Amino acid sequence: MAVRTLIRRAGRVAGALVLVLAGAVAAAGPAQADFGTDYHDPVSAAKPLTRPDTPACTVEVMHDRAFQDGYGNPPDTPYTATVAPPAGCAGPWSAVVLDLHGQVAGRQFDRLFGVRVGGVQVLLSSTPEPSKDGIEWAVERDVTRYAPLFAAGPQPFSFDLANVTDATYTGVFRISASLTFYATSPRWPAARTADQVLTTGAFGLTQAAPTAARELTFPPNLERLTAEVYARGGGACEEFAYASAPDEFVRANPGIGACGKGPFRELRLSIDGRTAGAVWPYPVIYTGGWDPLLWRPTPGIFAFDLPAYRIDLTPYVGLLLDGRPHVVGVTVNAAEAQGNDLWSGQVNLFADVDHGAARTTGQLTEYRVAPEAAVSTALTDRGGGSGDWRVTAARHDLARGWVQTSHGRVTTEVRDDLAFGSTQRLRDSGNDLTLHNRTDLTRTTATRGGGPYRTSTVHEGEPLDVSYLVTRDAAGNSDQRTAMDLGYHRDATATVGGRTTERSGVDHTLRPTAHRHDGDSTVRTGGSVEDYRSTGPDGPYHRAVTTVDGWPVG
Repeated sequence: MAVRTLIRRAGRVAGALVLVLAGAVAAAGPAQADFGTDYHDPVSAAKPLTRPDTPACTVEVMHDRAFQDGYGNPPDTPYTATVAPPAGCAGPWSAVVLDLHGQVAGRQFDRLFGVRVGGVQVLLSSTPEPSKDGIEWAVERDVTRYAPLFAAGPQPFSFDLANVTDATYTGVFRISASLTFYATSPRWPAARTADQVLTTGAFGLTQAAPTAARELTFPPNLERLTAEVYARGGGACEEFAYASAPDEFVRANPGIGACGKGPFRELRLSIDGRTAGAVWPYPVIYTGGWDPLLWRPTPGIFAFDLPAYRIDLTPYVGLLLDGRPHVVGVTVNAAEAQGNDLWSGQVNLFADVDHGAARTTGQLTEYRVAPEAAVSTALTDRGGGSGDWRVTAARHDLARGWVQTSHGRVTTEVRDDLAFGSTQRLRDSGNDLTLHNRTDLTRTTATRGGGPYRTSTVHEGEPLDVSYLVTRDAAGNSDQRTAMDLGYHRDATATVGGRTTERSGVDHTLRPTAHRHDGDSTVRTGGSVEDYRSTGPDGPYHRAVTTVDGWPVG
C-alpha cells in the first residue's frame, strides 16, 4: 500500500487530521518495501471446511482470469459464464464447495469482490495487498445451501472485481474459480436445503437513500422462511463506521475531519414496511485497514469471507400466502454523506414448502419488534479535538406466528436479544485513540407442532479493541504504533423434546500490532497472534499462528 493509501485509511478512521498523519508516515515508501520485497502468502488459523469423502465432480468456472481495469472501456469485470453440475453429478449432493485461487504481484489496494450464481449472492470477499515479488491466496466457501439453484439447471455465474492499475498501482489480480459437487453416502447423506432460493438483488444504501426494496411473490404452500443479508460499509467513513464519532462532536470540531453518525450501524429487514429483523454488521477490517503491516500475512477476521447474516422470518409466513407480491426492504440506520460512502449488499431468502399440501395458511399472532434499536450517547467534549464518548444500543424483540400445514399447526417464536457498547477516547485531533467495542447477540427460535418441541439458540460475541498513537518530536522524528484485539465467539445449541441434540462453538481471536518510526532511525515492524478453537459434530479443532514481520514463526 502506498503512503497516501495509509493516510486515507488511518487518517479518516478516527477523525484524525490527514495532515498530521502525513508527517508521521511520509517516509514509509512503497508498502512492499516495509518487509522487504516479499512476505508470506496469507495464512490463517481458522478451521478449513470439512469435506465429504465421497466421489465428487469439479467444474472450473473461471481459469486464471486477469482483473486489471474495472472501469475501462470496456471494463474487464464482471466475468460471466454459465455453470451447471456435470451429468455424472446430477445430485442430490452432500455438499457443494466454491474454491478460489488468486495471485497478485506489485503494488495494489485491497479490492472487494462478489460471486453470484443465478443472480443470488453466494460470496462477498476482499483481496490481500501484494508484495513486490507476489503472493497467492485461496478461499473456500460452503455453498451447499444454494443447491436448489444448481438443481434447477444451468445458471449464470458472475465474478465481479473492479480493479484499477496504472504506473503506480501495478498489481493485476489473476483468479481461478471452481465448484465441487460431492455425492452422497450412508455417512454423508444429501444435505438438507430449502426448496427455493429467492433474492432482492443488489442494494446500495446512502444517507440520501437509506432504503432499498423489491417485490417478491412467495410459494402458496410456504412453511418456513429464512433470510440472509450480505452487507458491508464502504467509503472513506463507512468502512470504519465502528470507530466513528457522534455528530455533536463532529460539529464542534470541524477542523479535524472526523467521521460522524457514531459507531453503531443497524440494517433492518422489513416485510411490507414492517420491521422483521435486524443485522448488526461485524467490524470487518480489510488488509489495507489502519496499517497494512497489521495484516501481513494474517488477514482480519472475516476479511476473505464476509458474513452472511441470518434472520428467521418464519413467524411472518402467514402474511405472505395470498399469492400477491410483497415488498421486502432493507434500511440502514445511519450513513455518512461522503460522496463514496454507502452500505451495499444483497438479501437472499430461503423458502421451505409443504410437500403435502398445495396451500398453507397462517397468522402472525404476536409482534413485539422495535422499529429501530434503542441508542444512547454520552459525550464529553474536552476541546482542541479531544473527547470521550460512550454509545450503547439494544434490542429485545419477539415475533410469533403459526402455519397450518399437512402435518398440523406449527407455531414458531423468534426472540432476539442484542446489545452493543462502544467506548472511545480521542486525543490530539485523532492521533491518540483508544477504542473498546463489544457486541453481544442472542437469537433463539422455538417451534411447537409438527413433531417434538424444538429450539435453536445462537449466541455471538464480537469484541474489538484498538490502540492507535502517532507522535512527533521537535527534532522531526515521528512514531506510529497500532495494536488491535479482534474476536469472534459463537455458541450454538439445538434441542428436541427438551434434549440437547447439537452443540457447537467457535472462539477466534486475533491480536496484530504494527510500528513505524522515521527520523533518527527507520523502523517497520509488525506481528500477530491468532488463535482459533472450535467444537462441534466434527470434533474439537485448535490452531494458533504467530507471525513476525510478514512470516510465520514457531
